[in-house]
Amino acid sequence: MTQLDYSKFKTDINLTQYAAHLGYEIDRKKSTRSSIAMRKDSDKVIISRRGNLWVYFSVTDDSDNGTIIDFAEKRTHKSIGEIGRDLQNWIGGGVSLPHAKSYVREVAPQEYDPARIAGIFKALKPVNKHRYLASRGLTDALLTERRFAGRVFTDRYQNAAFPHFKDGQVCGLELKNHDKALFVRGSEKTLWRSYVFKGDNTLILAEAVIDALSYHALYNRGNAVYAATGGGLSPEQSQIITAFIRNFANLEHIIIIPDHDQGGDKFEKRIREAVELSGFEGLCETHRPCLEGQDWNDVYKDTLEKTGKIMHI
Repeated sequence: MTQLDYSKFKTDINLTQYAAHLGYEIDRKKSTRSSIAMRKDSDKVIISRRGNLWVYFSVTDDSDNGTIIDFAEKRTHKSIGEIGRDLQNWIGGGVSLPHAKSYVREVAPQEYDPARIAGIFKALKPVNKHRYLASRGLTDALLTERRFAGRVFTDRYQNAAFPHFKDGQVCGLELKNHDKALFVRGSEKTLWRSYVFKGDNTLILAEAVIDALSYHALYNRGNAVYAATGGGLSPEQSQIITAFIRNFANLEHIIIIPDHDQGGDKFEKRIREAVELSGFEGLCETHRPCLEGQDWNDVYKDTLEKTGKIMHI
């Protein structure tokens, strides 16, 4: 009887290939060289490599993450022994492989490359007029306000670039455009944030930078600092938020502005956990869009449509 080597399954089987075998499809707009987004019905997972190990996490379920063993256990509902035998057949060539275009043959291991990020950031220009951001209703006047000037950039391909910071230095770059939403290879995902000024006493936390900017355009809270995670919240980002709250002098008010959907509920829960760990004793409230399925940019664009001010580009 063949001895099953589960550690070998975790490193030698391409998890994007196995996911494709189970019916998952690549979301190429949300994927990068080191982070592959795949969907099947309402299930969305992000697959990557840590060294030689293939790993994944679910976008909608915090408890759904791990290696190919966890992935198979959650989705096939087979025993560990049955999964081991299936994966042994996979390695031994005993299964029909999916079409080559349905998976990613080479996935770059995730590595933080500060020199690469610094070099790319140096070539960026502060945004002034930007077609994509204008299509989201974000005006030149808003982007060049004192609160946000030097916090939104553009590259030579006209992508909007949102820098993430660590110890006062840019450590990651999130790119957005009509056909793009990703982090630059080599990025460390921390937080995007606006400037902090003397007298600020409110922190507004969003998933997306565009939602944070939209919320400011709608409510214009003059004493508020805005921060965004750039998508789902990682454990490392939770720790960063906790530390930021602890070090925010005169902080009295925290407003969480999630999307009105399942992902937004998950985001709010994780943020509240980070706030609780900080020991913050002020007011912490959640403000979500009224309509299910909307984010704050949807609300802002609806408002502009009603006033005839939105730019159709």
